[in-house]
Amino acid sequence: MIEIVQLTRAHLYCLPLPVGVDIRAYFSPGSAALCVLEDGEPVFAGGIVNMEWSRGEAWMLPTPFFRAKPLTCLRHLRECLPVMASDYGFERVQATCVTGVPRKFFELLGFAYEGTLRKFGPKGETCDLHCRIFEVAP
Repeated sequence: MIEIVQLTRAHLYCLPLPVGVDIRAYFSPGSAALCVLEDGEPVFAGGIVNMEWSRGEAWMLPTPFFRAKPLTCLRHLRECLPVMASDYGFERVQATCVTGVPRKFFELLGFAYEGTLRKFGPKGETCDLHCRIFEVAP
């Protein structure tokens, strides 16, 4: 059974984290973070880190569950992203990823390609920048 819940530190420690990541960013004030549980076990997480000025940076952890069930994860992301943006007042949500991830993935989530960022990744990787604009009620 699949369930979506607020991400906790306990959930995060059960998931494969990038080396050297500071988990405080996932829980910074004004940020949104959700966890997908399968039969009560954390299997996937994603959210939006608050960048201030109604701007956020989307993130997700590419877990083995994501690799095995990308369409399931995509469906949940597509449902949760507008809710997180609305609940937290994000007008612009951007996502950066290492070049090579198919743009179609981001297009299916409503993001538009904005550009390529050379030497942007933590190891100097070239990354692509995608953005989605949300209408936030006054």
